[in-house]
Amino acid sequence: MLYFLTGTTASGKSTLAHKIAIEKNIPILSLDSMAVYKGLDILTAKPTDVMRSEVLYYGLDIADTDQNFSVVDYLNYLIDKNIPELSFEQDILVVGGTGLYYKSIIDSFEFRPTDPAIRAELEQLNYDQLLKFHELHEIQLPKTELNKRRLIRNIEDNILEQSKYIFPPINVKKGTVGIFWNNPNYKENIRIRTNEMIEQGLVSEINNIKNPSKTILQAIGMNIDKDIEENINIKTMKLAKKQITWFKKEPRLKMIESVDESMIYESMMEMINE
Repeated sequence: MLYFLTGTTASGKSTLAHKIAIEKNIPILSLDSMAVYKGLDILTAKPTDVMRSEVLYYGLDIADTDQNFSVVDYLNYLIDKNIPELSFEQDILVVGGTGLYYKSIIDSFEFRPTDPAIRAELEQLNYDQLLKFHELHEIQLPKTELNKRRLIRNIEDNILEQSKYIFPPINVKKGTVGIFWNNPNYKENIRIRTNEMIEQGLVSEINNIKNPSKTILQAIGMNIDKDIEENINIKTMKLAKKQITWFKKEPRLKMIESVDESMIYESMMEMINE
């Protein structure tokens, strides 16, 4: 069965999840859209090598930093790792704060897998050529603001229409499937964590990323040329606020506002042990 431990960034959920995973002898599935990237170890606060020797982690180090990685890629990864089937055979603790990943799993997201060969061909076309492709093949243009990425995706959706499928069923509790930890101290925790990341070599890690993909450029910490610590703090705090707003609308998660880790631990263990 899948159990979800979500929460604001820097709430303490990852450390707590590792503790629970050791006690229950269960694996952890990362629900973090940036932890999928190799080389972003400090920026995404990935578990250490020691932690990975203690607990089996899924969802980490899937993509290279020059690769665009979408929710569809994430779902395909889960299918490749047999996570839907495993959820009926064993307990797995799903940990992170990426709302889109959570909703895609929990709601059996309907999606169309991309074809690398088609994508490679379309990437070589410029904006005008993509418009011409729509015209020649009588493909209706998307109603949203047009750009190259949307035009490519629209063509792929049309070509791959017959190959769309639904993410397989997963085994979760009826009603409440997990917890959202809303830690009131998240701002102070973010400041502490950012400072620690910089001391650990965050700037060097970011500078070592060559040819970053469009997806990875969205990561907090990228595209900052001055006052990196303060800018990361500001952007991370904005992210935390968005996470609270987004997850408040999710009725299947029990939101707990507390600085007391033991309260979250007890609630999570009670849910797993039922």
